Order: sequence, then C-alpha cells, then structure tokens
Amino acid sequence: MDWPLIAREILTNSARIALVLCGIIIPLMTGLALLRDSHLLDRVAGFLQPVMRRFNLSNRAAYPLLAGLFLGIVFGSGVIISFARDGSLTKRDLMLVLVFLGICHSIIEDTVVFIALGANGWILIAVRIILAAMAAFIASILIRPRTEAATLNPK
Repeated sequence: MDWPLIAREILTNSARIALVLCGIIIPLMTGLALLRDSHLLDRVAGFLQPVMRRFNLSNRAAYPLLAGLFLGIVFGSGVIISFARDGSLTKRDLMLVLVFLGICHSIIEDTVVFIALGANGWILIAVRIILAAMAAFIASILIRPRTEAATLNPK
C-alpha cells in the first residue's frame, strides 16, 4: 500500500469537505441572523404557535425545529447549537426539538431519496411527522416545564 498517497487523499478530501460545509453553514447562519433581526422568523413562527403551545414549547423553539426539519440534522445543527449557546431555548425546549428531529429531520432530502427508490413520498412524510409528533408529545408529558416541576416538588 502507498501510505503517503492514502494520507494525502484523506487530507485533501477532508479539507474539501470542510470547505464545502463552511460554504453552506456560514451563509446559513448569516441568513438566519438576518431573518432573526428582520423579525421575519417571528412571523413564520407564528404559524407554528398552536403546535408549539400544545407541547408547552416557546415560540423560539420553532426556528431550530424548522431548520432541522427542512435542512436536516447536519445543517440544522448549526442553528440548534446557536440557539442552545445563546440561551434562547430552555433545556426542555431543546430536548423536545431533538426528540422530534430524531425521527423527522431532513424531510425534503430524505423523501426525495426514498421516492427515487420507489417509496410513496406522501405516506413517508405523513408517517414520519405523526411518529415524531407522538414521540415529542409523550416526551412533553414526561418532561414537565421547570416552573411546574418547581411547584410540584417544593424544597
């Protein structure tokens, strides 16, 4: 085996992948900051308000939820990490978003791949969203909001 050639291929491909990811994530995060500052995301999140209320989630959780849903875990993770670091989400909100996205992420990309393999896209989308909503709903019952937990368990 030609180990120097293998090492060079690994380093070259790793650098190329890192540059591609930076080329996607940096504009994504910049766009998200612009959307957040222009309050356009607040209007989009308004459409999800009834769903967010049902799971006792803050409206701020809509942003990482939408990012993970449409962009996938890899690219949506930049948004999720950003919201987690700046304190926009509670630990409960973050956990429920991740439970939902664990089952139902990258709805467009994955569906297109499975349609190419012969699956019915509408059934695939419906089943994934229903299962993710059920899992998030169960988790929302099990993980009480901190204020409720504090009143139920006085110290």
